Amino acid sequence: YTNNFAHVKQAHEELEVGGVIINNVPGFRVDSMPYGGIKDSGLGREGLKYAMEEMSEPRLIVY
Repeated sequence: YTNNFAHVKQAHEELEVGGVIINNVPGFRVDSMPYGGIKDSGLGREGLKYAMEEMSEPRLIVY
């Protein structure tokens, strides 16, 4: 927990993690924000955007 934005920015820039939640608990989540790990700590991302990308196939039509 901190009120020092410089510390928040430094943590965000230096930590190699999927996300940083400051002044809240990890249970906070909004569907539009990416959720997932980095390196060997996960199998990709969760969230509406990532689910749509995973479950669809881009296609092209030229007319």
